[in-house]
Amino acid sequence: MKPIQEPRKLDSLSVVVPVFNEERALPLFVDILKPVIMQLEQLLKVQVLFVNNGSSDSSLAILMQLEGAIQNLGILTLSRNFGYEAALIAGLESSISDAYVLIDADGEDSPEMILDFLQSLKTGNSVAIGIRGKRIESWSTKSFRSLSYKILNKISDDPFKVNAGNFVMFNHTVRNAVLRENKSFPFLRASISRAGFQTKEHPYNRNRRLDGKSKYRKWSLIQFAVSGFLTSTTWPLRMIFYTAIGTIPLVVGLGIAAKFLSSNNLPIIFISLVTYEILVAIAIIALYLARVYKETLGRPIYYVDPTKSYFDESFDTPLRSQY
Repeated sequence: MKPIQEPRKLDSLSVVVPVFNEERALPLFVDILKPVIMQLEQLLKVQVLFVNNGSSDSSLAILMQLEGAIQNLGILTLSRNFGYEAALIAGLESSISDAYVLIDADGEDSPEMILDFLQSLKTGNSVAIGIRGKRIESWSTKSFRSLSYKILNKISDDPFKVNAGNFVMFNHTVRNAVLRENKSFPFLRASISRAGFQTKEHPYNRNRRLDGKSKYRKWSLIQFAVSGFLTSTTWPLRMIFYTAIGTIPLVVGLGIAAKFLSSNNLPIIFISLVTYEILVAIAIIALYLARVYKETLGRPIYYVDPTKSYFDESFDTPLRSQY
C-alpha cells in the first residue's frame, strides 16, 4: 500500500537568519557561515534569507553589501521590530525549500552543526534540533531560563524539549504544520514539538556571542517566559478551579472556628483569603481573554517593507507575486 504522499527529496535548503541590531556581529557571522554554505552547496541548492526585524543600526546596509558574496541571497526587511518569533515565521513564510534551518546571527550557535542536522534529515528524521549544554551568560539569567523551561515543560499541554532553542532544521512538511497554527502569539519550539514528527536531538555547547552583548534584558526574558506560558499551557486556568476546591475545607474550618472562638481576626482572614483568590483568578482570566481577543482579530503578526527587501533572481520565494 502506497502512502498518500511520498517523502519529499532534500534537494534544497533555506537558511533563515533573524537579525535585529547586529551590526557588530553580522560581518563576523557571515565569515563563519560562508564556508558552511559552500560545503552545503555541494550537496543541494542553498538559499540564505536574512530577516531584518526593523533594525535601527546599520545592519540593513551591511546585509545589502552581501549581494554577490552569498549566492541565492534574500533580505526580508520588516517595517518594524515585531519580535523574535514573528521574524522566524516571516522567514519561513517567505522562502520555499525542501528543508529549513533557523540560526541566529549572534554566533552562539555554530553553523557547522547545520551539516549534522542535514544528515539527520537525510536518514529519515523530520526534525533535527540543537540541545543546549553549557552557555556563557550570567548565573541569574542562566538560572531563570533553566527554571522557566523546566516548569513550562512540566505544565505544558504539549511538553517540548528542555534546553532546546530555535536552532533547528526541519523538512517542508513540518514547516507547513507549524505555519498552520494560529499564530498571533507564535512560540515556535512548542509548535514544532506539538506537531509530533520524528525528531533527532543534537547536544552542543553554545559559543560566546560574537559581539559580546545580548539583545535580551531581564525584563525581556520575563516577558518571553510569560508569553511561552500563555501560549503553551492552560494550567493557570485549571489551577483556578483546583485552588477553589482546595480552599473549601479551609473556609469551612475558618467559619467553624469563628463560631466557637472569640477572635475578631478570623473574619478578616476569611475575607482577605477569598478576595485574594478572586483577584488572582480575574488577572489570569484577563490575560487569556486578551489573547483570545487578539487571536479573533486575525491581524498579521508582521508587515514587510518591500522597498528595503531584496531577493536574488534564483531565490525561491512567494513574495515576488505580492509586490
